[in-house]
This record gives sequence, C-alpha cells and structure tokens, in this order.
Amino acid sequence: MKILSLGAAVLAVALSLPQTSFSQNKSETYKDIIEKAYNLSLQKDRQQALNILITALQKENRPQAVAELRKAVNDVATVFISDKAQQTYEAGISLRKTDPVQAMGKLNEAVRIEADNLSIIVELARVMIAKGDCSGALDLLSKQAKLLPYNEELKLSSAQALLCQSSWVEYGKLYDSTEVKKSPLQKFWLALEVERYFKIKNFTKSQEILSIVKKTDGKYPEVSYWGWKLANTAKKTDPEDAQKYVMTCKNISANQYRQYMIDPMLCRHLTEVEADLKGLNGTAE
Repeated sequence: MKILSLGAAVLAVALSLPQTSFSQNKSETYKDIIEKAYNLSLQKDRQQALNILITALQKENRPQAVAELRKAVNDVATVFISDKAQQTYEAGISLRKTDPVQAMGKLNEAVRIEADNLSIIVELARVMIAKGDCSGALDLLSKQAKLLPYNEELKLSSAQALLCQSSWVEYGKLYDSTEVKKSPLQKFWLALEVERYFKIKNFTKSQEILSIVKKTDGKYPEVSYWGWKLANTAKKTDPEDAQKYVMTCKNISANQYRQYMIDPMLCRHLTEVEADLKGLNGTAE
C-alpha cells in the first residue's frame, strides 16, 4: 500500500515542472492541468486540485492522458498534507492487528485533521469492516466513490463492505466492472470470490478460485483459512491448513502484515480456528 506525504510526493513532482499561472486558457494541456493540481496540493487546496483534475478527465478520451490524469487524481486524493495526520494514521495502522478499538480511535483522530484524505478514510472503513460495522463502512466509502471512481483500493474496500453484509447484487456489479485479471490487487478480489461462493454454498467454485489465489500467493494467510473452511465442509479432519493459519498469523511480522492488510479480515479468525484445533486435539502452537 503506497503512502504519500506532501514533501515526498507532491513537492517532488510539482517542483520538477515549470511553474504556470492557475488561470484557465484554451491552450492549456492535460499536463498543465496536472501541474496545476500538484501546485494546488502544495497550497493545501486538495478539493480544488481534485475538481480541476476530474473536470479534465470528463472531457478527455486519449488513453495516455486518461491514465496520467487518473494517477494524478489518486495521488492528490491520498497525499498527506499534515505531518500530524500522517503520524496519527501510522499509529492507527500499528494498532490494527492487536487493538482494533484503539486503531479506530487513532484513525478517527486522523480524519478530524484531514477529513478529505482518502488513505485515512479507506483504512478507517477497513477497521469498521473488521469490527462488523459493514453498513457504516459502506456509507463512509460511498461518499468517496462518487467523487473518486478511479481509485481501486476504494473500489475494493466497497466490495469488501458489500460482501460483508451479503449485498450480492451490488457486490456482483462492482466485481464485474473490475478488470480483475489485470489488477495489482487481483488476489484480494479473488479472495472475495472465494468467500462469496462459500457463502452461497457453491463449494466447488470456491475451491477452484482458492486454488488460483494459492498459486498467485501461497503466503497470503487467508488462503489457509479458506482451505480449512472448505475442508470442513467436505468433512475432512486434516488440521494442516488450520495449523498453518494460526502459526502464520501469530508470527506475522509488521512488514508482512502491511503487505496483506488491504484485507480487513486478515488474521481475524484466530479464535474460530484455534477452537477447532482444540476440538481435534491438535495444537495451535
């Protein structure tokens, strides 16, 4: 997950470009608009920066221009303007695995500092999903999705919230509108499909998709969790996946956790799996 700070991201880009006036003119190119947006970000005017980028996107149809404008939208939407906001956000991230309640408190504090920072909003929604407040998370994300339909982490988090509350039709529309095979977040999208088919009791399809996720990234902890769940439906008692899940989640490093924390339910099933292992006279050590 990429974290941008004003100094490291916007400042570097803006200062590498020639300075121009912020007034509109007919000869203004999309690159001029991107430059203008980055300069507005330097002045801590995120909303105006996003407005001019989105207006330009609505008028643009050249693939290269669209790609660069979308990248600029995502950069401006997620950049940290305040050091205090970023520090508080990072504190929330560090607490998420061990104490979701305190993590939410820190993220709410960060939102109060930068209410329009998409990085903070999406992470707060993930914690809400982890705590079971799927409807609240979706409400939070929906407000942003109307403004920023090009941010895939926002789109994925919305899909996670929809699946969390079993909104199958809305989830399906969102999934079908995504080019999952080309997505850098493919394994997380596919993990949602594993869960969807499991919940509707199509265990064969769920297993088929899980096999793809495993080939893509066998170290992703939730692969073991869903392997265990599917084995249970088939009345298999092999505790290998359960043991692997427990050991992986208990020993996961901070860097590994960040790699997979886009999944709000990452390592959230320990109690469930450990109880099953005890029932099988296995070990969760």
